[in-house]
Amino acid sequence: MSKTTDIQSKKPSGDMVLQEIWHIKDTLSASYGHDVDRLFAEARERQKHSGHPVVNLQTKRRKA
Repeated sequence: MSKTTDIQSKKPSGDMVLQEIWHIKDTLSASYGHDVDRLFAEARERQKHSGHPVVNLQTKRRKA
């Protein structure tokens, strides 16, 4: 468990939604060994196979 989650679990009351989001974030991060590059590589692979259009911010931009 991460420091963030440990700190939050010690609070007697608080925002339950925020605590759940932190828990999901920590679980997702741990599933990729806390390696951001692995997480994003998997996300890009899922995008390729989704069949949905994906925003590419590296494409040519319009002139103002």
